[in-house]
Amino acid sequence: MWPFAKPVSYLGVDIGSNGIKVVELQKKGKHSFLYTYGFSDKNLLSENDNNGFLDIDSTAELLKNICLKAKTTSRLALASLPASTVYSALLNIPVLKVDEKKAFITRQIEKLIPIPLSDVIVDYKDVRRTKAKIEDKFKTQAEDVFFTAAPKKIIASYTEIFKKAGLTLLSLETESLALIASLIGKDISPILIIDMGAAQTDFMLVENGIPVLFHTLKFGGKSFTQALQKVLGLTEAEAEQSKRDLKNEASFPAIFNEPLSPIVEAIRYIFELYAKQKNDTASRPEKIILTGGSSLLPHLDTKLGDLFNIKVYLGDPWARVVYAEELKPVLDAIGPRCATSLGLALKKIEG
Repeated sequence: MWPFAKPVSYLGVDIGSNGIKVVELQKKGKHSFLYTYGFSDKNLLSENDNNGFLDIDSTAELLKNICLKAKTTSRLALASLPASTVYSALLNIPVLKVDEKKAFITRQIEKLIPIPLSDVIVDYKDVRRTKAKIEDKFKTQAEDVFFTAAPKKIIASYTEIFKKAGLTLLSLETESLALIASLIGKDISPILIIDMGAAQTDFMLVENGIPVLFHTLKFGGKSFTQALQKVLGLTEAEAEQSKRDLKNEASFPAIFNEPLSPIVEAIRYIFELYAKQKNDTASRPEKIILTGGSSLLPHLDTKLGDLFNIKVYLGDPWARVVYAEELKPVLDAIGPRCATSLGLALKKIEG
């Protein structure tokens, strides 16, 4: 009966400037099972490139080694493109015929992105249609389309990385859609996802399962480490360890209030943009979901919840995945770091 009796298995691979996370999920019946996972924290940016491109050979070798150590079985992989490298937006366009629609969308995208269309690969999908009442009848007047445009050079480098690592790259997704798959699922309420990395924090406001607002800060967990170094006179390694040890504190450490301020201001900015978009000063997200390795700062969820009078949760990407109960403490600890890689595999399995 092989291969039909063998469980379908996919690798979700999240490659960032500060490491790689790999999650392998298997589809058994109606459920997604965690088969294995692995990760490494290592700076992967090419020393000879100022444009943020990954070093292909070292990245491929690291990915290959992670898969070997994690004992992955699948060679079928799905990867994410960093939010900072992809252009995306929600377009509201009139209802048009298929050929007219494509041409109209192309013209709109050309106005929005800072590089020539010839240098990117564009993808778009219909989100929803809006209706207006005309002469006692409701007629479709417009539709929302979500587009993404990724530079061809970035796509080519990722393709080469997976080829050298001995994996088959099935598709490239944006980080945003992977995070929606793992952290939000089918929830249609307005939700702000804050993805806190070591050097960058991405803000994504999602409504009806679609990202409608984006904002990026070149600011992340390293700023909190540097605060500890400065105030306590520690080395970087000592400050990183001290940051982890603060998990036993009863409340958000006061030493982090100053480095937290850019995050707070960015949230205010996103809330204001959303209210303007809705033309309603009272409109705001129903909750905030924190993810990314730096979201594990002690009591960060409580601190932000108190500041904005909103429910704030640490994202649980494992919520719709079956795994061995004894793994729960470890998975809870690494969950925010694996949300993107898990979301990639989950999105493929769940369709």
